[in-house]
Amino acid sequence: MAPKDDLNLSFWEKADIPFVHLSLYASMLYAAVTGIFRGKASPKRYDHHIIASVIRKLVDRSTDKQKQYINSSTGETYAAVMKKRGLALEVVPLPHDTEGYWLGNKNAKNVIVYYHGGGFAMPASAVHFEFWLDMLSILNGTGQDVAVFFPRYSLTPHTRYPTQLRQAVEALRHIIVTTGRSASNVIIGGDSAGGNLASATLLHLSHPHPEIEPLPLDAPLAGVFAYAPWISFSTQWPSMESNRWKDIITPGGLIRWAQEYVDGKVADNWNEPLNAPAEWWAGARTERILILVGSDEILLSPVEEFVKKIQSVFPKISCVVGTEESHDAPFYTRVKEEMETTTELKQWLAARL
Repeated sequence: MAPKDDLNLSFWEKADIPFVHLSLYASMLYAAVTGIFRGKASPKRYDHHIIASVIRKLVDRSTDKQKQYINSSTGETYAAVMKKRGLALEVVPLPHDTEGYWLGNKNAKNVIVYYHGGGFAMPASAVHFEFWLDMLSILNGTGQDVAVFFPRYSLTPHTRYPTQLRQAVEALRHIIVTTGRSASNVIIGGDSAGGNLASATLLHLSHPHPEIEPLPLDAPLAGVFAYAPWISFSTQWPSMESNRWKDIITPGGLIRWAQEYVDGKVADNWNEPLNAPAEWWAGARTERILILVGSDEILLSPVEEFVKKIQSVFPKISCVVGTEESHDAPFYTRVKEEMETTTELKQWLAARL
């Protein structure tokens, strides 16, 4: 992410930030009152209704550069969470002007390479790091030997596709080549835009992107998972309307993020993995695939279509639809709660490693 003094915010974008905050407070108050009378088109839980309303307002009301200005960078957030937990920082420089962050023992036998979400425009949140530190505590507490490698990728609108995919591939290359691990001891995954990167990286292993160096493996990856993966940029899906007022993200936000990411380039099989023909998935270089999605997500329909396409040629894929879960629920609306998707992910990871 660019430094805050290098985000190129206009005078009016900076001047508008206090009004962004005011609009969020107003949205919260409005949702708190109207939520009492909400219908079935809104989240079932009252607190989810308020949280979703405020996040939707933030998505649509502010520019991405304003959001980046308000929030800490991925690296700053990593440092803050590790300090809070009393843990040492382990930062690894990576090619193409980025870096990776270790969570857990960097010498662990098994590694999860995790790409965070945020529409390619938002830095990782503290909850992303907290989630994986808690997950590692559970997994390693039951006899696993696993760590998480958390790469930072460059954000839009400052950097565009395919830079982020190139950085994602290089993060995996670091784990496979530089640290000398077998692919059979590595899992890759991500949420939302990070789920896009995990899916596109998996495609790259069997069908290399023409602008990115191939990455040969000694064996299939132990697994690949995607949490609420953003694998189609179209907003013409049934769930975009049926879950519009249940979810935390909006069709308008998706359109803006997609435009900033591809920057006028045509859709292809890597920037929108749903576009890849079914036969491309037949040779997927992984033992298993897990897809996790919420029943209240606007991305539900394309994700279900994605699973159906892969399943037609790659039977070792499973999908869990979390009841009453909105987009990226463990990172936003249901932090620290046990859910269908987090339970399944924990069990799936334990079985793969």
